[in-house]
Amino acid sequence: MAENQYELEAESVRMRINAVLKEKGITENSVAAGDSATQSRLNSQLSHGKRITLDTLLRILATCPDVSGDWLLRGIGEKYKTPQTIIGASNVTGKNATVIGQQTLSETFVRDLLAEKDKQIQTLLQIMAK
Repeated sequence: MAENQYELEAESVRMRINAVLKEKGITENSVAAGDSATQSRLNSQLSHGKRITLDTLLRILATCPDVSGDWLLRGIGEKYKTPQTIIGASNVTGKNATVIGQQTLSETFVRDLLAEKDKQIQTLLQIMAK
């Protein structure tokens, strides 16, 4: 019975992977980065019911960094990460966005913040000039 449960869960993961790849227009070959042996293994795992390996899961998540690992593996939560959960400036997709820690700030917010700091600096310079 437990084996059946794992097979059902593995099939659900397979379905989620295939759905994401189809939605994004990503082929098994592009996930395999042109390596024919890896592409063959991916095809066996994703299309023919072979057991999905950790390597395959990591390749899918690397190819689709905006996809939630929890959703992909367990079907929990949202399919896509929100901008606040994507870490690193290279992963920010918003135009002219700035990343501080895990928080994405808009260009307008940063400009307003800098303008306020410029006013404070000018005030301090005026005080020092007296």
